Amino acid sequence: MFAIARFEARQRLKLLSTWVYFAMFLALAMLWMAAAGGVFKEASISFGGKFLINAPRSLAFTCSVLGCFGAVVVAAMMGRSVQQDFEYGMQHFFFSAPIKKYQYVFGRFLGAYLVLAVVFSSIVIGAWLGAWLPGIDPERLGPQRALAYLMPYVFTLLPNLFIFGAIFFVIAALTRRMLPVYISSVVMLIGYLVAPSLARDLDYKTLAALIDPFGTTALIRLTEYWPNAERNTRLVTLEGVYLLNRAIWSGFALVALLLGYWRFQFHATTDAGAARRRSEGEAPQRLSNASLSTQETPDFAQRNLAALLLKMSWLNLRETIKNIYFVVIVLAGVLTMYAGALDMGSMYGTNTYPVTEKVLDMVSASFALFMLIITTFYAGELVWREREAGTYLMLDALPVPNWLPLLSKLLALVGLQALLSLVIMLCGMSIQVFKGYYRLDPGLYLESLFLSHLPYYALVAVLAIFVQVLINQKYLAYFAMILYHIASISFSSLGLGDPLLLYGSTPEVVYSAMNGAGHFVLRERWYLLYWSGAAVMLTVLSLLFWPRGAQDSWRIRLRLARHGLTHGVLASFAGGALIFVFAGGVLFYVFHVANDYQSEFSRDADRASIERQYRKFAATPQPRITDVKLDVAIYPAQRSLIVTGRYLLQNKTSLPISHIFVQQDPTATMRLRFDARVHPGLDDGKLGFYSYRLAAPLAPGATLGLDFDIRYAPRGIFGLGQDTPVVANGTFFTNAVLPHIGYQPQQELTDPRDRKKHGLPARERALPRDDAKGLADNYVSNDADRINFDATVSTVDGQTAIAPGMLDNDWIAKGRHYFHYTMDQPILNFYAFQSARYAVKHERWQDVAIDVYYHPGHEYNLDRFVRGSKEALEYYTKNFGPYQHKILRIVEFPRYATFAQSFPNTIPYSEGLGFIAKVDDKNPKDIDYPFYVTAHEVAHQWWAHQLVGGNTRGATVLSETLAEYSALMVMKKTAGPAKMRRFLRYDLNQYLMGRSEERKKELPLAENENQAYIHYHKGSLAMYLLQDIIGEDKVNGVLRDLLKIYGQKGPPYASVTALIAGLRQVTPPEQAYLIDDLFEKIVLFDNRALSATATKRGDGKYAVTIKVQAGKLTAGEQGEEHDAPLHDWIEIGVDDANGHPLLRERLRMTARQASYTVIVGSRPGKAGIDPDNKLIDRKPDDNMVTVELEEP
Repeated sequence: MFAIARFEARQRLKLLSTWVYFAMFLALAMLWMAAAGGVFKEASISFGGKFLINAPRSLAFTCSVLGCFGAVVVAAMMGRSVQQDFEYGMQHFFFSAPIKKYQYVFGRFLGAYLVLAVVFSSIVIGAWLGAWLPGIDPERLGPQRALAYLMPYVFTLLPNLFIFGAIFFVIAALTRRMLPVYISSVVMLIGYLVAPSLARDLDYKTLAALIDPFGTTALIRLTEYWPNAERNTRLVTLEGVYLLNRAIWSGFALVALLLGYWRFQFHATTDAGAARRRSEGEAPQRLSNASLSTQETPDFAQRNLAALLLKMSWLNLRETIKNIYFVVIVLAGVLTMYAGALDMGSMYGTNTYPVTEKVLDMVSASFALFMLIITTFYAGELVWREREAGTYLMLDALPVPNWLPLLSKLLALVGLQALLSLVIMLCGMSIQVFKGYYRLDPGLYLESLFLSHLPYYALVAVLAIFVQVLINQKYLAYFAMILYHIASISFSSLGLGDPLLLYGSTPEVVYSAMNGAGHFVLRERWYLLYWSGAAVMLTVLSLLFWPRGAQDSWRIRLRLARHGLTHGVLASFAGGALIFVFAGGVLFYVFHVANDYQSEFSRDADRASIERQYRKFAATPQPRITDVKLDVAIYPAQRSLIVTGRYLLQNKTSLPISHIFVQQDPTATMRLRFDARVHPGLDDGKLGFYSYRLAAPLAPGATLGLDFDIRYAPRGIFGLGQDTPVVANGTFFTNAVLPHIGYQPQQELTDPRDRKKHGLPARERALPRDDAKGLADNYVSNDADRINFDATVSTVDGQTAIAPGMLDNDWIAKGRHYFHYTMDQPILNFYAFQSARYAVKHERWQDVAIDVYYHPGHEYNLDRFVRGSKEALEYYTKNFGPYQHKILRIVEFPRYATFAQSFPNTIPYSEGLGFIAKVDDKNPKDIDYPFYVTAHEVAHQWWAHQLVGGNTRGATVLSETLAEYSALMVMKKTAGPAKMRRFLRYDLNQYLMGRSEERKKELPLAENENQAYIHYHKGSLAMYLLQDIIGEDKVNGVLRDLLKIYGQKGPPYASVTALIAGLRQVTPPEQAYLIDDLFEKIVLFDNRALSATATKRGDGKYAVTIKVQAGKLTAGEQGEEHDAPLHDWIEIGVDDANGHPLLRERLRMTARQASYTVIVGSRPGKAGIDPDNKLIDRKPDDNMVTVELEEP
């Protein structure tokens, strides 16, 4: 066995392809490390959080991700190790040699495995070398630890090589063909593709980790809650779900290998094998038989070539789709689509209605990888079909031009893609029907799949055939195409996102029910035209180098190519080049000349330039906006916007103001006119920064009018142009499109690595929470306190325009609809405008009108929005104070973004967030998030719009955290304890994941610097626990008093310190530790239930004894943990078998381990500590254990 293994390894190590694979993975690993390490400034590869690129977890993911791309290499090398004997007829030699079956089988396997181990060691070596590359940011490097490199190789790469190698080897040995091996490599992707989708549901995270054969999802599951300190130091060992994943799949592979050994026939089976291959519909055999048919005499006259092209195309297509292995790979893709439908659009475990655009997104994305694999693989099969069947010399001798076989194979491949697109369409529609949804839209399927996706796949088909023809090595061409697909995925991460640079790239088209494909589809068509010209040129090159005959040296191929340069060929190439140059020139002009194309890096570079050049003016006193009067003209068809406005500026400082600075979005054109004489200074149109010196300084308390005209319009030709704030139906923009007074620090880069990348010094994200300068501004805007607002908004007739305030009047003139809005009280300088063809649902709560503006057809959750609004208004008015407006609007906008946001009396709400949510109130897993999100946004009318924090740390506690708390209190009234537990569990998950991806430092809740995972999710948990322990009424009393003091007030603005002080006053002494733990510290728990037993008493009740372990930790800014003394009030609980609470009792715990006995009225199912996940526990899954029933 070992002799055969040595022979196999020695032979494979002599092959050039082995070292090509080694070199490619070495280069990929080095490139990966270079990009992650900051060598390429435009790259944005990240391992999440404040990572070190050579940290154990980072290296584990490097090996896992790059190893996934090697599945086809494993298939090629492991499958060929045994299949080649049958291909070249060497099996007779081995089967008659004095060797045993186990020596042959396991020797071949072991030899190939050792070579694969050498090849894939290049990933580890490349990662190590990459860490030493010049240009690596030293702050992204930790100590070089040998184990950090060795353990991912041992625990990730070697097991994966065994798992996939064993399966591929067995399939090759039993079928004696390579085609099934490659098909099986695709089938193995199902678990990898389905796992991330399953992992979004908290109930299926462990299952998702187990079904991924690559182990990547298990690795994520194991480390998802590790904070930065652990991610950068802790070795990734075989433990928990990661160990279980490795064991299950390695065990499966071992069983497969042993079964394969048992089934392997250690003798030749020529006739039976040929019969079996014929029964499978092997394409080469059928093609050769068809080609040799003598039933009719072929006529190769020029007039018949078109008909012959169609016949040959059909023959190639028919033989492909009849192949059993093609059916298997399609079924694998179909299974992946149906699996993806299980949690489609899931939020808080609640799915959306299967509307066509959502289903299309899901099925297209789920099947995309299979489409690319099929295209890549069958391009090779089609090009090599006759050569592998041994009929190519006879066919090449036929008097037909080279374009006939080339185009027949290309048409067959594109036809195959069209057929698969039809399969995607039928699967999508069947998913909708199976889910009880019958509003099918076949036209949208056809438009998206056949006019958008299919042309892209056809471009890939042209490239795949070209690569096969040019390289003329089937498996090396496969690998080259894999590199292309990797480039397609990673180009944008490397800062090369311009679609003009990568073959086949097109801008994304997001379909919205409100706006359809919008203007994005025209842009996509131009890019498709551009790349179609390139495809024509590649097709011509494929024709010139088309293999024909037995001679395939480059010298002969080049000579034949020169002879093939006929007038028709040259004209075709010139036509493709003309299309390529013309369309490329148009696109370059539109997006690089008429408009300034910006990658993420270049946008950040502009932000850095603004800071470098103009931050020096940040401390210069500026007037404040006190009044805003606007005339907003929206032109949906032209996607243009014209705003004529007037600001009234007031000097609220104690010193005269001589200079005024204005910032404006540089994509707009702007004209300004001051009421006083000014001298223009800075005029930076590229960055949008301007300065004006007043001829007479503005005295303290004095006012100054500023008139402006702003215009946004696409700049381009042929209907192309930049994006603007306006779309055809569903316009939504904020006052960010208008001029801002003074330097705007909120647009500065905050990520430390981004700042370093652009040469900026380190800076804090926010001022200390009681800093006087910070409290002089609210955190929403620094150029106004509260403003008087008046706006006239016009749009095309048929649309409704929405702005803050009460609608005073509306009228129609010259085909345009005008709406005049005024606000009856001052508001924050934070408002939005919307315009669309809306239907409206009108309701009332007391004297407040509730209007829901929605797209017709999106009536699913209107009652939930209204109920959420009414119950929120009821609760907040009763507990906090009156609602300040006479109307509350919820207004839908297209799903180009998925959020809801609260502006004065108006809540823009994405169609992709709550309008199509499918909430089943009878399903214990479904969370009514349209109700909850509505309650949260309504709460902002108090927390932000009445009371707004200063521009300091902790400010968002006064807005986001209090809005979360308020919505939880409203939700608690109707959701019930089980759904509240589930909701809090999602909050806990989001907080723990957020802190593990922190890019700078985690801070306590009261010190947070607008960190969403803290002020939303930790804040939600903190406030819920606090009210649960000290009482909801006490918390509400503090909030009500806070509003009385700071509500509707100007500077100095409120600080979170005021909230904390109020909460301290109402918290009993024995629970006073809560205020520090929840707001001033980072506190975690390590609680677990050790055991639970129950005995039935004579009165029918049950005595339950629960043994628990409680642990308390404090964490530092990077997640470093330290034990803390335990003196906390913690719940123990008992649930029945259905998860319904039987008992909740809060006890003061001081010992790490304790045992408690409680009495419940019915049979217990589970018991434990902190049963509802109210505490921040890093391992919440072990809080409850099954109760064992004992005899009395």
